[in-house]
Amino acid sequence: MSDLSKNAQCVLRILASAGALTTTEILEIASTDEFADFCTDCAGGDAFVAAANQLVQMGLISKKFGKGGYRWQLVKD
Repeated sequence: MSDLSKNAQCVLRILASAGALTTTEILEIASTDEFADFCTDCAGGDAFVAAANQLVQMGLISKKFGKGGYRWQLVKD
């Protein structure tokens, strides 16, 4: 996981601890003190989307559009 950006690590940590979440839910969690060390600029949204889409391309997470926007979750092995 050290090869990933801090924002990508943030997304993975949040999804590992909370399960499938919408973009809004992830951004809310990213702004908490618990994730302050990893989520350096996720609060703006653009950095989160770039990191999350990179993780989708790597096959680590999936995204599905539905009620409330995109829902992101870890890909199960």
